[in-house]
Amino acid sequence: MKKLAINTALCALLCISFAAKAALEDLGNGVIKDTDLNIEWLSDANYSKSSDYHTTGAMNWDAANTWASNLTFANNGDWRLPSVSEMEHLFYHELGGSGGSNITTSHNVYYNLFDNVQSQWYWTSDHNNNSQAVAFGMFNGGTYLTSNTTGFYAMAVSSVPEPETYAMLLAGLGLVSLVARRRKQIS
Repeated sequence: MKKLAINTALCALLCISFAAKAALEDLGNGVIKDTDLNIEWLSDANYSKSSDYHTTGAMNWDAANTWASNLTFANNGDWRLPSVSEMEHLFYHELGGSGGSNITTSHNVYYNLFDNVQSQWYWTSDHNNNSQAVAFGMFNGGTYLTSNTTGFYAMAVSSVPEPETYAMLLAGLGLVSLVARRRKQIS
């Protein structure tokens, strides 16, 4: 009976799902959390310039990747360039942009969470391995496959662990603890 109760509790813990609300949340440390995609954005959309990494912020694709992957910000060293789909989600769904419209002039209130948004192309992580990469236009919501040597701006994103990951971690630790305790009692 005790074993059944423990197994039921563990199953319940593993089956917990957390409801996510669709919004951007200002974490107050220069980081904006996208609860839809479980990623974090730097709130400074031209941080490579603001941090004095680059004089203008417009870099080629390799330099933008190097900047993002070497970035440590808000105790996080796991930054990268966003994908096309992440940029599209930010532009259309979170900031209220529309195709052909400049996000700096046509947006919703969430736009104000970001600083230094350039009305230019931004690199994405998408590429075709033939010296071309995809850029996303903050001035029109479009994409552009171009030479990766072109100088464009870069934003940085970082993945956020899913709440279910923490639940599974806790369940696993509980199970390990239970097994260790049981072994100790037997010996």
